[in-house]
Order: sequence, then C-alpha cells, then structure tokens
Amino acid sequence: MRRFFSRSLSARLLLLTVGFVLAAETLLFLPSIAFFRQEGLEMRARSASLVAEALMSNQVGGDPSREASAMLARQFMMQTDADFLAAFQDGQTLLILGEPPQANIIAVVDLRNTRRFPDFIATTMDFFANGDGYLRIIAPSPIDGQDRLELLVPCAAIGAELRAYAGRILLLSLLIAIFVGILIYLAMLRLIVRPVRELANDMTAFREAPELRRQLSPVLDRGDEIGQLQREFHEMKQSLRSSFRQRERLASLGLSVTKINHDLRNVLSTALLMADRLSMNADPALSEMGERLARTVERGVGLTEEVLEYSSAREPEPVLETVQLGRIVADVQMDMRTAFPRVWVANQIGHDVRITADPEQLQRILSNLLRNAAQAMDGQDKPKIEVAADIVADTVIVQIGDNGPGLPDYVEDRLFLPFTRGNSDSSTGLGLSISKELAEKMGGSLELLDTGPDGTTFILGLPRAYIQA
Repeated sequence: MRRFFSRSLSARLLLLTVGFVLAAETLLFLPSIAFFRQEGLEMRARSASLVAEALMSNQVGGDPSREASAMLARQFMMQTDADFLAAFQDGQTLLILGEPPQANIIAVVDLRNTRRFPDFIATTMDFFANGDGYLRIIAPSPIDGQDRLELLVPCAAIGAELRAYAGRILLLSLLIAIFVGILIYLAMLRLIVRPVRELANDMTAFREAPELRRQLSPVLDRGDEIGQLQREFHEMKQSLRSSFRQRERLASLGLSVTKINHDLRNVLSTALLMADRLSMNADPALSEMGERLARTVERGVGLTEEVLEYSSAREPEPVLETVQLGRIVADVQMDMRTAFPRVWVANQIGHDVRITADPEQLQRILSNLLRNAAQAMDGQDKPKIEVAADIVADTVIVQIGDNGPGLPDYVEDRLFLPFTRGNSDSSTGLGLSISKELAEKMGGSLELLDTGPDGTTFILGLPRAYIQA
C-alpha cells in the first residue's frame, strides 16, 4: 500500500484531491461555525419571545414565573439551555423563568439591532468554553410596553453545541472530499492516468525491442496534449524504425562490399595495368587516354574503399591542401562528356579561385552533384549544367545549377539522408548524403538553394585558400 501511494500517479492524484477539498472546507469552517452560532442565538431569542408572550398572556396576578407550567419551562430550557429568562419594563425586572445565577457573565450579545455579521472572536472563545460562566442574550420583547428580554445561557452549553456542529461538519467534509476525490480520480484515470500509463508501457516495450511492431493501444485522434504526445511518440517510433532499417541496409551493404572488394580490386588492377600500357604509347592521343583511364581506375578503387568505410561507419579523414577549383571542375567536366555526351556542362570558374580541400573528395562531391543533375535531365531537350563560384569573405560559394524538372516535394525534407532518391531510379540514394558529409569534414557545407520547374541549384561552401606572397 505504501509503495502504491508513493509511486502511483493515480493514488497521488486521489490524495491531492482529498487534501484540496479538505483545505477548502477548512477555509470555510470558521465562517460556517460563526453563522451557526449566530443562528443559534437568534433561535434562542425567538423561543424566549414565544415563551414570554405565552406566559404573560396567562398571567392573572403575582410573579409570572410562579404561574408558568413546569412542562413549558422544561421544554424551553431543554431546547435553549437557558437557566434564566426575564423581561424589563419601566425600569423593573420581571422574572419569567429561573433564578438569577451566581456565576459571572462572560459576554453580552444584543440582538435588538439589525442582523449583524457574526463575531469570529466570540465564536472562537465560545468554541473552547467548557467551564463556568454565562452568555447574556438581549432580545426585543414581543409584548407592548416591555423594553427587552434577557436570557442567560451557560457558555459551556454553547461550546458543546459548537463542537458537536464542528464534528458534523468534519464528518461531512470527509465524506464530500472522498466522494469528490473518487469522482475526480475516476475522471483523471480515464482521461490522463490510463493513457499515460499505456504510453509509458509502450515506451518501455519499444526500448526493450524497438524492432518489433505492436498495435497501438490508444487512438491517435485526441486533440489535447495527451493526443499530441501519443502522435509525437508514434512519429518518433516510425522515424527510429526507418533509421534502424537504413542501418541494417548499410550493414548489409558493408558486408556485400567486403565480399566483393577483393575480386573487384583484382579486376581494377588488371584495368590499371592496361591503362599504364596505353599511357606509354607513342601516340599522344592514346597516351593521354591511358593517363585519364589510369586516374579513373584509381578513383574507382578509392570509391570502393570509401563505400566500405561508409558502410562500416568509418569515414576517411580528408587530406587538406590548396586546390585550384577550376581545374577540379574541368576534370569532372571531361568525365561528364564521356558519360553524358548530351549534357552541356558550363565551367564558369576562373583559374585564380583557390580553396582548401581534399582533391579526391572534392572531385567526388562535384561528380556526385553533376551526375545527379544529368540523370535528372535524362530525355530532356538541351540539358545544361552551370558551375559558378563567388567569394564571400573567407568562403568560396560554388553554385551547381541545372535546367531540369526540379526535385519532388516529398524529397526536399530528407534530401541528404541515405537512400533518398530523387527523379532517377538508377541511383542508390547515397551520393548527396556522402557529399554533404565529405563537405562538412573539409570545413564546408552543402545545401539545396532552390528547386522547381526551371531547375535545381545546390550551394557548396568551402574554405578559401590564400596564396603566400
């Protein structure tokens, strides 16, 4: 039970509700008991007026207290706890019931004026009164010619009555607090506690086995904060599961590349040997072709190793040096002429633009961007790619723009995530992800500037290199 109240949100909610209701009842207790005392005193005054009128109307002569019936006196005294009742007329005191007591009069209450606000201090004193002493109550007389009526009530009787009333109020407050607490507890259990508990269990199950799909217990159409929390958690699970699937695909890719890496390197080694022989040919055209083929095969070997490192979550560190940007773009431009002869690549970068970068990784970034653009413009009339550069402070901004159909809307938000494909079905979806990571490793950035029916433009930012004078 102690563990239940210390760890259960619903139990704490029940206790808080009961506590708050009792706190509200406590604030209302003193005004309530003060009004009760005021009404009790006024009731005694009304009863005294009725008794005095009845006795005085039956008076034939002599002292009216001797003429009163014993039954009426006992009933009045039992209902009002009064020990003495007298009327005052023309400066004389007419005893109606009882004899003047010898005890002290603790307080005087005059009820002849208009109804006044209850006296909290007097109520507090009467509540704790349990000894000798009387409360003197002055009330207007219903009989013509009489000035007033006075009755004496023991303070102990008033205190006992107030304490009995307080006990009833306390019991009633407890019943109300428990009843209201149970109602609020049931409402909160249905609206908050149970959905939160189900969500917590779902989180625990997802943490223990995130790859397993489970049926969602709560519906996702609630419009309040709980519903928002459920939807956000559902979206988070979908995103994480998608990430897990991508990691599994990357792991499978790494395993596949590892298996074929040895055989592929043997094939590329043979192609590299043939390229070396061509480069030693006496014909300048064949010699240049052999050199380009050798460089292409070497890049192929490097790409294979980098794909293996990427799938193994081990990215190669860049070797930074001062690079002439226009020359790297020209090399990629020559490769594009061979692979995509219909695509016109316009190199608008001057020979004086130099950056700090890894030449191999920079060439890979540019090759990915230009190949993606060429593949997106497959079948289009007059496909064109423009490569330009601007120098802004210490950064060289390279713009790669095409006149293709643009990227689909569903691709823009996850363009640089692995296995995200644009308009081309032949790509693996790794090019932009790898290019962005390589650019950031070199201290640069890669972003999508604009895309639409008129074409797509990417921005590649790289550190500017200064030539020592």
